[in-house]
Amino acid sequence: MHAEPVYGHKKGAVVAGLVVVVVLGFVAARAAALEEGEGEPSFLGHPADTDMNWRVVMSEAIGYLAGWQGGSNPMDYAIRAAYLWQNGEMYTYNASGDPPMWWALPVQPDLPELVNVPAGTFQMGDPREEGYLNEKPVHDVYLDAYQIGKYEVTNQQFAEVLNWAHGQGYLKNFGGDTPYTRGVIYAYDQFITYTADIHPDTSQITYSDGIFGVRSRAGYGDVLYSMADHPMGGVSWYGAVCYCNWLSEQQGLQPCYDTMAWTRYEPVRNGYRLPTEAEWERAAAWDGTRHWNFGTTSDTIDITRANCHYFEGGYANPLGLKDSPFTSPVGWYNGVNPSRVGWPRLTMNATSPVGAYDMSGNVWEWCNDWWYRVYTNEPVINPTGPTWGSARLLRGGFMVYDNGDASRTANRGALGNPGGLNSLYGFRISRTP
Repeated sequence: MHAEPVYGHKKGAVVAGLVVVVVLGFVAARAAALEEGEGEPSFLGHPADTDMNWRVVMSEAIGYLAGWQGGSNPMDYAIRAAYLWQNGEMYTYNASGDPPMWWALPVQPDLPELVNVPAGTFQMGDPREEGYLNEKPVHDVYLDAYQIGKYEVTNQQFAEVLNWAHGQGYLKNFGGDTPYTRGVIYAYDQFITYTADIHPDTSQITYSDGIFGVRSRAGYGDVLYSMADHPMGGVSWYGAVCYCNWLSEQQGLQPCYDTMAWTRYEPVRNGYRLPTEAEWERAAAWDGTRHWNFGTTSDTIDITRANCHYFEGGYANPLGLKDSPFTSPVGWYNGVNPSRVGWPRLTMNATSPVGAYDMSGNVWEWCNDWWYRVYTNEPVINPTGPTWGSARLLRGGFMVYDNGDASRTANRGALGNPGGLNSLYGFRISRTP
């Protein structure tokens, strides 16, 4: 058995003495991982974690080591408990290993990068009189300071949080009664997303041996491209909300949503959340003095600026993917990458006025709001939309057959069943600092 070192600089004195006792004592039998036929327990944490909060504190580690000395706990589990306590207390569960190596220190997650949006007033709606009736009239909206994702949440980021949530026992099979094993993912009695084992034509998320991962797909020149840095698609509004809550919990922040009522806590908490429709449009369009038509700080859109469908050029599809969805890596339109792999024409550095990428095109992005707030000439402060409804708002467009019209920053044309699992429904996160 290979045990990781447990001697350290912070808690070393106590642990060192205990481990010396362990090493010099007798070798206990290795514990079985799970008794056959019983399936996974509801809590998958280390047995030393008596309060089941995914932390092993000093009293728990010492208590478990004492149990080993008394002959009731196995030696390798006791060493692992001391290791977890000494090296940070927080830990995760990974079923791909063998016990007690199931329980490990957390891997530093791939956190979504945020950009700051200062407090102030912007003009919301279509200033060019070329949109739809629900985009009018243009009116003043005041927003408090907030942060919004520089990029759409990626498949890799979503898979990492799914693995964490799986270790917590949050994920369920279809119907919500049994621990997750495959296929459609449920949580709190709602659809979250699905995996490639049942939707190989649309899902980029894999599940094997208890671990969520990301698939690769063939593109230009028959090269296999990892979908890890592509936007997460096929996620419901509930799934986007769960990601926000779970990432908040993982990072020690306050979850922003009540997953019994599926409402946002007020006043807003310090965790991650979906942007309101107004926050989304301000970040996509407003530079402090004017409202840009597209989320690329431009009034025009073309194959060098956004991953859309163009009447003359067809799908942008910069990687030349062989089949749909024709997403691009987040932040692809940065002035360095080619507009299409194999073409000499480069992309523009097409950020929004606040520095966010892909706010036009790639995938639709869930917003917090119900469909939809009726615009008036009256100024509003921090609008959050109706208090109830049957559909949630999506913004930003995707590679649809409209020459980029859906990707206009004022366009409110997408509404979705919050439990819907369209392969081109994604999201970016926001936060109140």
